[in-house]
Amino acid sequence: MSLYYVYCVGDDIADEAIAGAAGLGGSPVRLFPRAGLAAVVSAFEDEPAPVTREHVLAHNRVNSQVLARATPLPFRFGTLAAEERLASYIDARAAALRETLDAVRGCVEMTVKVMWGEAGPEGGAAARGEAGAGRTAPPGGGTAFLLAKRRALLGGEDLRRRADELAAWLDARASALARASDVRVRPSESLVVRAAHLVERGRVAEYRERMRALRAERSDLRFLTSGPWPPYSFTTLSEELRIKN
Repeated sequence: MSLYYVYCVGDDIADEAIAGAAGLGGSPVRLFPRAGLAAVVSAFEDEPAPVTREHVLAHNRVNSQVLARATPLPFRFGTLAAEERLASYIDARAAALRETLDAVRGCVEMTVKVMWGEAGPEGGAAARGEAGAGRTAPPGGGTAFLLAKRRALLGGEDLRRRADELAAWLDARASALARASDVRVRPSESLVVRAAHLVERGRVAEYRERMRALRAERSDLRFLTSGPWPPYSFTTLSEELRIKN
């Protein structure tokens, strides 16, 4: 069965937005118009689409080219559909797709990843004076085990608190520049906060300047910023709009 690989969908995507674009495997990219919308697709025979560096780059390259001229709702990597399935999908969800497009129109996704600095999060056991302070001999047996469990529990709670405080600090500093935010906290990992911000195209330079200021304000942390991207985090395409044959 012949399949389409689906990159994105929108209501303002014209042929100029995909001129010269090459999709997965170098296949030409074309528009699939339906119900006043247009999906960006290319022919693809494999199922599922193999996750390779070349394929991922091609997926992102097509969506980024469309983003330069229009507001796309991007599909997640690996979305495949037969022509009939894609048509019925768009027909059934046309109103919801237009509503989502209105919510993100004129915006791009900017991302910032915040990591603990080289010293890691502050407030470890040694910093709190818990590592044997005032002891003349280590406890033994079950007592040592219970004390170790208690330190681990308190340390985990403290780490979570610090991570939540960091996420709140970032949100407070960036929210004025974002139409919407998606912030995720991972306190036990070196990548402690990952935030996606829906930013109006005209405010991207201002957003980048704000991130530079935050980096200077918190030299104890490491920041990685990227974008602009299509609004992956704000279109619910990972579940609602995933096409399965």
